Amino acid sequence: MSLRNDYGVSIKEAGRKRTELNGNQKPRPKLTGKHLKAIAEILAAGTMEEAARRSGVSKSTLYEWMKQEPFYKRLEEARAEVFNEGLGIIKAGTSKAARKLIELLDSRNENTRRLTAQEILALSLKISETQEIERRLERLEELLEARTSGA
Repeated sequence: MSLRNDYGVSIKEAGRKRTELNGNQKPRPKLTGKHLKAIAEILAAGTMEEAARRSGVSKSTLYEWMKQEPFYKRLEEARAEVFNEGLGIIKAGTSKAARKLIELLDSRNENTRRLTAQEILALSLKISETQEIERRLERLEELLEARTSGA
């Protein structure tokens, strides 16, 4: 005698259908404190060996965890947070750096003035090129949006 749910479907059959609908996915494991410590150590350590040692797990365990979506996803989120924090620090220093470049244009050393002028011109050209690419990309996105919404 097999157990059946309220709809008369056997529990075994219902499980098989659920697996088919979910693409045979296994339930995702939750991240533990050990996982979170490993993520922090991966970001802080110079090598995976060092991260593993500091985390108290083997290097192969770290690599195995990195194959698991929740761990990998959280690691990527943490990497993005670290990157964005660094980017914020760099952005905060941009005005100071620009002022210093302008000051160096008045240097007594002719070579310093020349190199500074070259750097400012190169940066200006790069900014101009980037703005042009952004403008063109926006235009392409507008055209693509118009084409897909009109189709």
